[in-house]
Amino acid sequence: MNYKNLIRVAMLIATVVSVFGASSQAYAQGNATNYLGAQIIIRSTTFWDAVFNGTVNDTRYERWSLQLIEPENFTVTVNTTTGDLTPDIYLLDSNENQIAVANGSLSAGLLDTSQSAGDYFIQIQPQTGGGTYSMEIRRVEQVVEPSAAVMLNPASVLVGETSTGTVLLSNVPAEGYASAEFTCTYDPALVQISNITDAGLFGSDPAVALFGPDNGTFIFAVAGSNGQRATTDGAVFTFDVTALANGQADINCVARVSTGGELTTISSTPATLGIAEPTATLEGTVIATKEVTVTLYRADTTIENTAVADANGNFSMTASAGTYTVVASAPGFLKAQGSPVLTAGATTTLQTVSLLAGDIDGNDVIDQFDALTIGINYNLAAPAAADLNNDGIINVLDLELLAANYHQSGALVWQ
Repeated sequence: MNYKNLIRVAMLIATVVSVFGASSQAYAQGNATNYLGAQIIIRSTTFWDAVFNGTVNDTRYERWSLQLIEPENFTVTVNTTTGDLTPDIYLLDSNENQIAVANGSLSAGLLDTSQSAGDYFIQIQPQTGGGTYSMEIRRVEQVVEPSAAVMLNPASVLVGETSTGTVLLSNVPAEGYASAEFTCTYDPALVQISNITDAGLFGSDPAVALFGPDNGTFIFAVAGSNGQRATTDGAVFTFDVTALANGQADINCVARVSTGGELTTISSTPATLGIAEPTATLEGTVIATKEVTVTLYRADTTIENTAVADANGNFSMTASAGTYTVVASAPGFLKAQGSPVLTAGATTTLQTVSLLAGDIDGNDVIDQFDALTIGINYNLAAPAAADLNNDGIINVLDLELLAANYHQSGALVWQ
């Protein structure tokens, strides 16, 4: 080998090392090309906050493998080092599906993203031009700020019931808090606050000051005694919330904390108590050979609720307290009707009633026209209202049931 050939080999080795570097591996992906015919070179990253170097142009893209062992928030920064490259950055999942893209500007590109644990690819390709670049993948540390929150258990109650409220501190700093103040607001028309009690987060026998509750607000202040501090997350105080009226009651406690001598406001999350009117229950038994529907009507004749009786004729439904009209009906039968008065939190049970068979045309009278309908449709299955015994055929057995109630009319009285 002559001297000139030795120089050429040395230059080739130097070029390969400078492009791929010692900290990453590279290989051409089998037959991987994009729709423009560029070859995709697979490369690997090994650690955070490091700089990786590469080369891309209109015939060569580079795809860097990235494995996350836990959820991460990270940035990918690409800067052109030589050439006229304007880079685009693509984040792909393990199946090479695009998740995110950052289109570069001039000679730089930045992708900021949060992803769950898994295998990913970062693909660098030119938006325009070509050349060498440097890429840095940097983990973005999550900043966890102190905060306060109101919790309610249960989160929904009936009027007159009580929920327990708890105010908590989260992400308490290592040095702890010497004191804390909570200014709480609520709608006094919806809830009543009482029994405000320290929960011990500031140590034993803390100094506690309470203002209110009065007209929808109260202030709870607490300071650790004899050098004690709140050094862990947890409940600061609890209180009782009694529901007064139907609605959604927001309870918010604005928190200010002190590490010593100065108060700082921290973020606070309110809670909402759902309050519903207590319901009443109506139940009873309706006997018929057909399926029975029970409908509860308000005073304005709109429907409050409906129920279908089971195979034994039993039904149960709920409604707000009040006076209603209840109607039990079945095809081919006279209705039963009552006027129950329902009491909140109580169950009203109606007397067992048997519907009278024969009102096939539904005009509240059992007469010759109903019998005529049986005759016209004799030995047929329809209309279903004429099949009074519900055996699938209209015949003398249905006529027999009709005859037992012949000339009966109107809705039966149901109490």
